Amino acid sequence: MNKTKPGYLLDKLLKTRYPLTYYLIRQQEFGRVFSTNNELFTSSESEVKLIRKQKASLCAAFDISDTKVPQVSKFYTSQNDFNSDQDYYSTHEQSSENDEEYDARPLLKTIFCYVNHAIDIRYHTYTEMTVKLKNLSSTYPTKASLVEIGKSQGGKSLWAMALSAYSANEHVLLRPEVKYIGNMHGNEVVGLEVLLYLIEYLLTSNDTQVQKLMNSTRIWIIPSMNPDGLEISQYGDCTSTNGRYTLNNIDLNRNFPDYYGAKLDSSIQAQETSAMISLLANVPFVLSANYHGGAFVINTPYDRYYVGRLSTSDDDDIYQMIGHAYVNRTVLTSEGCIGDFTNTGDVTRGADWYEIVGGMQDYGYWNYGTIELTMEISCCKYPASDTLTNYWNYNRDAMIELLLQAQRGVKGLILNEYFDPIPSTQVMINNRKPVVQVTNLGEFWRVLLPGTYILKVLYRNNLIYNQTITISETSLPLNLTIIIPSSAYSVYNATSTQSVATALSPFHTVFSHNASILLFSLIVSLLIRSIK
Repeated sequence: MNKTKPGYLLDKLLKTRYPLTYYLIRQQEFGRVFSTNNELFTSSESEVKLIRKQKASLCAAFDISDTKVPQVSKFYTSQNDFNSDQDYYSTHEQSSENDEEYDARPLLKTIFCYVNHAIDIRYHTYTEMTVKLKNLSSTYPTKASLVEIGKSQGGKSLWAMALSAYSANEHVLLRPEVKYIGNMHGNEVVGLEVLLYLIEYLLTSNDTQVQKLMNSTRIWIIPSMNPDGLEISQYGDCTSTNGRYTLNNIDLNRNFPDYYGAKLDSSIQAQETSAMISLLANVPFVLSANYHGGAFVINTPYDRYYVGRLSTSDDDDIYQMIGHAYVNRTVLTSEGCIGDFTNTGDVTRGADWYEIVGGMQDYGYWNYGTIELTMEISCCKYPASDTLTNYWNYNRDAMIELLLQAQRGVKGLILNEYFDPIPSTQVMINNRKPVVQVTNLGEFWRVLLPGTYILKVLYRNNLIYNQTITISETSLPLNLTIIIPSSAYSVYNATSTQSVATALSPFHTVFSHNASILLFSLIVSLLIRSIK
């Protein structure tokens, strides 16, 4: 922070003279600041309501009549003057011709505002959530785009807010897409609330990491995937299933098609499930997290045992790293929980916890190669409202850091010699499965940890290109443009009869054209021997 700016001086004043106030403001506990009725806070209730109505930053009034501070030339009031130093602002101007201390008595009962927007932390009904989302999208039209992705069984809109510093309403070439989903089970409400707060925070914060995220990524946030269940769930209910299911009694996290066709709990595909499947098919998500409640654990693929007792995915190194990074920032959330995961550090592979079929996490991972996690962030499913501030504070920075992981690894374009995208193309790293589909614009993204890998390009399941890549210890991805002549893949247009779905099979081995011929010859030879 620039030590010549007034914000630094006030920051120093608050930290030394009013440490409790300084802590509360730094934690952005807006409600607690204004509900504390002591000598440090002199704003009236009407002033507080006015500040909230004007969407001011986090503010508090201080009686500092007995305090002297160094020279401060000006305190700013304009909301447009916010800067990355996270200064405090005041409605008062005071000038001085020298650097000596001056009497701060003119600042008596002045309202100071912290630059980060004051977030109203409380529970929201579906109607209140809808109003808030619409208000935010209209207030920040260039950074927020509100999309209805479908309807619930009860006819409620399923809202998704797309956020970015620019062009939030459209896909931008090579800008990664990420998503957060909450309230899949309607009675697990903390996820909805922290995601709602996150939307507002991303739109209003001047934090450096937030700005980095908004400038480099488009973030989709779906606060409630099950609004019907939300409306019938009960405040204070920590353990029951009241509100968990859709109106037609479907568990949404058991309702996604299994990659290998295993039978689901319900033969009916819920409207909410169909809406999500459609979104995943149309947006190339790189990374995703689904927020639940009822435990404190980060759940990674696989959610069921696909081969024998195998629960470890090929991307387990990535999942372990980002899972533990999240937990390390949110450890206090586990207070009061039953210690189911003391031996795993609160990160577990889903099937090792308990096996499910039809989970959304595995669906997105198998079909699209999206790095998918399930975040159980509150042991009580619908806890007391006075705990929400803590849940927000514990998860806020971890949520930002997780979204930034979409910038890890490698991204790029795969084009032919005419600079056209090559259809039916996938990217494989080493022999990791699942593969990642290349978009119809020729884009691909692959989250990777630092190291050396072989990047393979597949066309209709045939290897047509490979190169060695090295991912360095940097937050920026390796950016490639790969040009593949049409002669390298056109030979497979007439000979290949495999469907794209088969080509994307996570357990399908990749063969070159020659290797496929050798395999066919071997099978014929074995058949002849068996006849003999």
